[in-house]
Amino acid sequence: MDILTTFEQHASFYPDQAAIKYNDEILTYKELELFSNTLAKTIEDASKPLLLYGHMSPFMVVGMLASMKAGCGYVPVDTSLPEDRIASIINKVEPQYIFNTTSESLSLASSDEIFPTSLHHMPTVEHYEAYIESEDIAYIIFTSGSTGEPKGVQIKYSSLNEFADWVVELNQTGEHQQWLNQAPFSFDLSVMAIYPCLLSAGTLNLVDKNMINKPKLLNELLERNDINVWVSTPSFLEMCLLLPHFDEQKYSQLKQFYFCGEIFAHKTATILNNKFPHATIYNTYGPTEATVAITSIQITKDIIDKYNPLPVGVPKNGTTLDVTEEGELVITGNCVSAGYFKDEDRSKKVFQDNEHSRSYYTGDKAVQKDGLWFIQGRIDYQIKLNGYRIELEEIEFQLRHMDKIREAIVVPVYNKDKVSKIIGVVTLTQETSQNFDINALSHEIKEQLKQYVPVYMIPSKFKVIDQMPMTVNGKVDRKKIAEVTTT
Repeated sequence: MDILTTFEQHASFYPDQAAIKYNDEILTYKELELFSNTLAKTIEDASKPLLLYGHMSPFMVVGMLASMKAGCGYVPVDTSLPEDRIASIINKVEPQYIFNTTSESLSLASSDEIFPTSLHHMPTVEHYEAYIESEDIAYIIFTSGSTGEPKGVQIKYSSLNEFADWVVELNQTGEHQQWLNQAPFSFDLSVMAIYPCLLSAGTLNLVDKNMINKPKLLNELLERNDINVWVSTPSFLEMCLLLPHFDEQKYSQLKQFYFCGEIFAHKTATILNNKFPHATIYNTYGPTEATVAITSIQITKDIIDKYNPLPVGVPKNGTTLDVTEEGELVITGNCVSAGYFKDEDRSKKVFQDNEHSRSYYTGDKAVQKDGLWFIQGRIDYQIKLNGYRIELEEIEFQLRHMDKIREAIVVPVYNKDKVSKIIGVVTLTQETSQNFDINALSHEIKEQLKQYVPVYMIPSKFKVIDQMPMTVNGKVDRKKIAEVTTT
């Protein structure tokens, strides 16, 4: 299916159906089509990507569709980003147009700024012939770079179409469903919700960043809209599992879950499967550089009983996986990014053109077993302590496996650029958190760890927190945990 062609058909067949919902803001399929046509006409002379600025406004999706129709593609920038990061992205992209979905002008650029209110005063464009070709860039998402300079990952329109089709094929709930999107639009997990939802004539329900740490607000959203399809990080789900009555009995319409962006912990999957025994649960894996996700597996009770850690499944059609001698996962296929925007040096380090294909070296360690792929952590999460090489994620895995621990992160503490010790930061199960002694608990954890890892891999101390802090993307915020732990 072609996203723009299919969307135009849906706007014709289901003009009054809600396409995007955010609190009390709603855009129907017809409104989304007309607004995006009007904006596309306004920016059709653009030779640079459209910069989309805002948070969860439905007009962010207007900008996405308009930019692809105009053939220039888009760069989503969330309001939660620091000002210097926004400035860095603007300086690199040099956009001719900024579609600003907030109420305040963005003073960091000299580009032409267009607001949603402007579209109401422009001549309505009933039909617009899309300019975008399959090899054109549909979007550029900036991710954190190891040098501090964000990397702009360029994704082709053909890659986006291929990905969206695949997610629609996985979806077992059919058309006209209520989809939940947790991720901000500057995080590519949102792509997993936006386009499959629109391709299947669904309604996209947007989760505000305020809801990420306020379960009560999320509970209101879930009660207000009968959500059928859920797209989020595992960390966001963990928070929701603490809600009272977050189960199939209360949310009987919730039939499908997609998870991506982080490790889907065995314990979390077990709880979810128990609470929603009739739902379809997918664990997926993929880096931004390979168009969101490239593997999937349905997490059933049989899979939970057989594997710990859980597999990420098998690659989608047209994508092949391999590992280097060091165990680094290499992804090959049309899903692979066109490279980093205006950054040839960094592109050459991780992207490779073969005779008829393109590959991406992920930096993730992986192994194949029973025909399924398993991700074994990041190559760069390896540290050296007292001469020993230590995999932090191996310790975290063993900690999460313990009965009293809900979630765990292991933090290295540096002294003059050298790791001097490691600290375990944990959240506890509800029963344990009611009454515990930190010294007795730390001793118990260390004794249990001794059964699974060498003594040099046991954290020197443990810190208990109520809830893992999350980034605005809904992932565990390792940086914040490290700051709190080591200061």
